[in-house]
Amino acid sequence: MTQFAELIVTCCKLSELELRSYIKEVLASRNFSIQEDRYLSQRSGEFSSIHNLLAIRGNPKVCLVSHTDVCRDHQKLQGIPPKGTTPDYIVNPAIKNLMHFDNLVAVIQDESCLAQVGGDDRVGVANALWLAVTTDSPLGILLTTDEEIGLVSAKQVDFPELIDFELLVQIDRGNQPHQEIVTEIFETQICQEFLAKSLVDLSIKKGKPRQEVVGRGTDVFAIKSNGRCKNAINLTCGYHNSFGSNPAEYIVLHEAEETMEYVKDIIEFMQNK
Repeated sequence: MTQFAELIVTCCKLSELELRSYIKEVLASRNFSIQEDRYLSQRSGEFSSIHNLLAIRGNPKVCLVSHTDVCRDHQKLQGIPPKGTTPDYIVNPAIKNLMHFDNLVAVIQDESCLAQVGGDDRVGVANALWLAVTTDSPLGILLTTDEEIGLVSAKQVDFPELIDFELLVQIDRGNQPHQEIVTEIFETQICQEFLAKSLVDLSIKKGKPRQEVVGRGTDVFAIKSNGRCKNAINLTCGYHNSFGSNPAEYIVLHEAEETMEYVKDIIEFMQNK
């Protein structure tokens, strides 16, 4: 297992509160300044201490966006335990070989397919953490919560620093047969056309071609709609069978790794513009 795969496994396995603590520890060790807002989740208990979080290192032009909530937690709070388990079942991510669009590939999935592994959106979180740890690039990271119940915390994001970034890159699109860049959502252009074309051209130049598509609601749509950022995109990142808390959800490792490399290319490209 690669170190990047190990990080994805860690992010998938931790509870949201544990993950937030882990993230803050890692980012603080990599010279990020960290701030949180006063967002208050309607979820009770430990979730009431989870807010929108913005971490910044240096003078970045790119901010990576992911959400730390997962459908399996929302389902548990509704009193619906994972399929065939008790409410306290803890997801057990494992590396497997699985048929994926007629190809046998390495994936991460719950070992017994009893709970959603959490690729949506722990793959995005792992991408951001990996680049925070393995590079010294100027970088912003925005983490939201309650995305799965209507972009709730993203609608309240009000960090003034966000408007200073040239681009917000959300890593939170799955269930697609091709690697994609979402530049339009619900007939709203979230990224200027010239920049979108430059990012598509970059993907081709780097040997990681992506197609520009229209997407559905995700956090950057709420942020852009509220005038809190200049440009935003959303990227496919390798999770599949992700419909609600589907216990058959899986993460294709080579797709997750390719996304991480492309995000790294975007950061370098934007920083040098």
